[in-house]
Amino acid sequence: MTEAAEHITQLTDRAKHAQEQVQSAITKNREQLSAAVEQAQQEAEQRAEELRREAAEQKAAAAASLDEARNKWQEHVATAKIRFQERKDEHDVKRAEHNAEDAEDYASFAIDYAASAILEAESASLEALLARAEAEALASR
Repeated sequence: MTEAAEHITQLTDRAKHAQEQVQSAITKNREQLSAAVEQAQQEAEQRAEELRREAAEQKAAAAASLDEARNKWQEHVATAKIRFQERKDEHDVKRAEHNAEDAEDYASFAIDYAASAILEAESASLEALLARAEAEALASR
């Protein structure tokens, strides 16, 4: 399995985990929801810190906004298409290997960015459930 395929599998597993956490949170009481929110926030913060360190090491703009990341992705795709067309007949193995590594690095960055977004979505969903539970508790007084 390629590294990109492994990252996609990890991303899928993380999304499934987030779904399971939110589903199970629906039946929890306020204290359990509060603990789940705190744990999800800690995981999101830890992953965000890992991404910041990786970004510093790779001199990548991991802290870029979603629009910036989307623009970079679109630029990357456009550049890749242009490069592919320009080098269609090129047989330079070293250059092709370098291009493949660049594409794999970018895919890894995009997957890490998506994984961080999933953690944020999980945390936000759990916070919403907790807020709803607190609102219902106040309304029933």
